[in-house]
Amino acid sequence: MKTRKSWQEKLADDKGLPKVAEITDKMSKRWGTGTVVIPAPREVDEIMRKVPEGKLITINQIRGILAQKHGATIGCPITTGIFT
Repeated sequence: MKTRKSWQEKLADDKGLPKVAEITDKMSKRWGTGTVVIPAPREVDEIMRKVPEGKLITINQIRGILAQKHGATIGCPITTGIFT
């Protein structure tokens, strides 16, 4: 019987991420043109840990930091939201 992964194990499992991909036709209707970075869970966690206690950071701000770090146009809103 398989045991469930702890949140720490899930956080450490990068699954080949981060990855920068071209924005395809379907995605371009919503996100425009360019590239999208799909972040690793650890990257999102690292950004959130740098936020001082009592301060706030939004998912869009995290996406912007990730996009800038990887030279992409945008950060993926779906995976960034999941990893937060």
